[in-house]
Amino acid sequence: RPPGNYNRSASLNNLDFSLRDRFEQRCVLSDLGEAMELHWAALLLRPSGHFDRSDSLDNFSISLRDRFKYRGVLSDLEEAIKLHCAALHLRPPGHSDRSASLNSVAASIKSRLEQWGVLSDLDEVIELEQAFTKHTPTNRPVLTVQTSSTKKNSKVGRSTSYKHQYSLVCCH
Repeated sequence: RPPGNYNRSASLNNLDFSLRDRFEQRCVLSDLGEAMELHWAALLLRPSGHFDRSDSLDNFSISLRDRFKYRGVLSDLEEAIKLHCAALHLRPPGHSDRSASLNSVAASIKSRLEQWGVLSDLDEVIELEQAFTKHTPTNRPVLTVQTSSTKKNSKVGRSTSYKHQYSLVCCH
């Protein structure tokens, strides 16, 4: 959508997700960089008070966390935590996406804990996970699943190992 269109931020987010998917498949850092630029542009189109601002904050922070995982620059992780917390602040108790924000903040702080080993981070992760459990409807149990996989990228002839940890909310 062209500049000035009220849904431009949504279009920028959609393109960002496609670039992040391609980054995950090909590990080309420029794709992640371009995705982050698009998310930043979408965030600027969603100023304070915009109903989708928390989504843009959360999406941009996920890209920062991805870049941290790839490059290991701790300032990316610190900024991701800050933005995840800002998104959480915009999703008060009762908000439909509050549990997702609690989980995202916990995941980012857990990454920092793994890097620095600061025990106060562990306490904060536990508090966030307890709040996550409290804000998840009791008729939708939460499962944490860790998987490992190896993907072969036929274009470059290399294999990449991935470890994924998902918090799933079962719908049945």
